[in-house]
Amino acid sequence: MNNSTLIDKTVEITVARMSNTGITVDANGGKSVADFMQAVYDKLFELNSKER
Repeated sequence: MNNSTLIDKTVEITVARMSNTGITVDANGGKSVADFMQAVYDKLFELNSKER
């Protein structure tokens, strides 16, 4: 997968996860979402690298 596809998948996973939580819309909630997105992207990147 290219980087754009990895980002799209990261967004899809994040939206699905956040739709099932009561995350607060504030600075701490935003940081939590950003941290979650980064962890998802990093794992997808790692898995994608192993496929090559």
